Amino acid sequence: MTTAAVMAVTVAPQLRAAPALPVPDGLDQALEAIDRGDGPGFRNALNTVASGPLGEQARVYLEAKWALDQVEDEPAIVTGLLREHPDAPLMPRLKRRYLDHLADEEAWGEYRLTFDRAPEIRAGTRHQCAYWAAGLAVDETLDSSVVDEARETWKRGRSQPDVCDSVFEWLEANDHLDETLYRERIRNAVKAGQDGLARYLVRQGPAGLASYRDRWIALRDDPAAAVSSAIEARGDADEITQGLLWLAKRDPAEARDLLARAERAELLSDEQAGSVSRLAALKAGYLYEPQAYEWLREVPVEARDEEVWTWTVRSAIRHLEWARVKEAIDAMPDELAEAREWRYWRAVADARLGRETAARSAWRDLARTPDYHGFLAADRLGIQYPLPDSNRAVLPEPEDEALTRLTSNPWLMLSFALHRLDRPEDARRLFEHAFRSLPEGLLPSLAWLAHSVDWHDRVAVLIARMDRVHDPEWYAARFALPHRELVEEQAASHSIDPDWIYAIMRRESLFMRDIGSGVGAQGLMQLMPDTARWINRKAGLHLAPLTLDDPETNIVLGSAYLGHMAERFDGRYPLASAAYNAGPRRVGDWMPDVPLPGDVWVDTILFDETRAYAQAVLAGMVTYQWRREGKPDRLELLLPVIGPSD
Repeated sequence: MTTAAVMAVTVAPQLRAAPALPVPDGLDQALEAIDRGDGPGFRNALNTVASGPLGEQARVYLEAKWALDQVEDEPAIVTGLLREHPDAPLMPRLKRRYLDHLADEEAWGEYRLTFDRAPEIRAGTRHQCAYWAAGLAVDETLDSSVVDEARETWKRGRSQPDVCDSVFEWLEANDHLDETLYRERIRNAVKAGQDGLARYLVRQGPAGLASYRDRWIALRDDPAAAVSSAIEARGDADEITQGLLWLAKRDPAEARDLLARAERAELLSDEQAGSVSRLAALKAGYLYEPQAYEWLREVPVEARDEEVWTWTVRSAIRHLEWARVKEAIDAMPDELAEAREWRYWRAVADARLGRETAARSAWRDLARTPDYHGFLAADRLGIQYPLPDSNRAVLPEPEDEALTRLTSNPWLMLSFALHRLDRPEDARRLFEHAFRSLPEGLLPSLAWLAHSVDWHDRVAVLIARMDRVHDPEWYAARFALPHRELVEEQAASHSIDPDWIYAIMRRESLFMRDIGSGVGAQGLMQLMPDTARWINRKAGLHLAPLTLDDPETNIVLGSAYLGHMAERFDGRYPLASAAYNAGPRRVGDWMPDVPLPGDVWVDTILFDETRAYAQAVLAGMVTYQWRREGKPDRLELLLPVIGPSD
């Protein structure tokens, strides 16, 4: 099946026909010419587009798109676009790319002028250093405010971009880097594990830094011995504190013992002691150690934060200590205690402690909302889930005037044209550009329009921005069913639930086929390339090439990997879902010593991201079964007792 065919599987049901949203003549040809680097072909297509109904906006967009790859060869076009259309889409990207070119060419005068002009960009370290280097090249000095910022950049514990070198050399030559700053950067480098940088700083800095570096490396590599010696010698409080923090990550009990010694010797401030007490207690909680609850309760009040409060509760939940669960939640700040998660567990604790009336009242309130803890609360009460009567994704129809205003917005219409041409990244960029200028009252009509062309991610985003995620009229549309035939086919092939595939896909990408993560995951199911290659061989799929932004390829590979996870974890969806997010080895580390209820295991997953992920996926499976079949199974059926690992 081709990509185009897959994309056409599901058509959103509409009671009213959507207005025609044509693609401007020449737009597709212009984009294809840009992809090829075909200048004459691009200019011919551009002339066609420019004469059409979206002519001016389409021309500016296409000129900027072309210029992104032509900053070296056509700088005059780049500067003209930035000067004449600074507020247009793609201009921040074009400016950053042009600045990179100017820095490479050391065209510092032009760099500074371009940097200071609109559009504003979020300047990373490379661009900021290049701006300072430009000022240094033009003015032959740096003013005092820049000196302070540049020194803060220099102090970081990692090597900085090469363009910073001239700035750092000027700081050194003009006596702005003293021994105190060298010590601070050496310390930061050791903390970051950058021993090579620390050695370099010893060579470059004032004499006598080697022993300081060696002391910090010893502190990091053997913190117990180094801290013990430092306490005996009544050493530096900062070094003792950092050593205890390092030790707390490895052996929280020994860190607490040495902390007590340091406190008896009155070597640490209350703030320093509190930071060590906090980390040691949290680490015990992360390891599910039975003493974690007491340690967390002993953390000084001024050192407690959300992590301490919540892991105090999680430690009690993990060990099924219901009186402590209630005690810990009742001790929380009100704004934390009122979170749905903690209201659910306070009710569980109440029920376990014989306060059934209070528990049922809390669960009834939670069960009004169709989310993970709302479904759990409904299961506790044995009542129906609060899902809409109809599972069809049919949105409220817009008024003619609203549609006219939307279809008269050229940037918005261009974004829809790019969506139709399957240019998702630019389509989203232009959509967001147009969205910023739209009045709030047009958002429901815009969501209807996006739904009419199966722009699933924009529909979900708009519903969230309208704060209608649980509104019955809008609820079904948040859970799109694209590629349905393929998903159900792959689910049957790998003996897994199709609703699981959908819930994973929605959580991973919100059905954006082109997105990637910072670590390299790609496509609808956010597959890592190595994982894709491995499952392709393991499952005998023989797919080639592995184009992970192709929906069909991604779903086939992702479903096969889900099937592998389901088999590895005996069909237990909480474990398999957590493993898809965090990796199977980590899930093995989180297995309990005694059998635990499924909801206890999920809500005590170590990583915040994975815990929220598992909750969203499991709730999503309930919702997707409702979307596909009209009536869901109970969430409790997806939450078996989790026993010790084999």
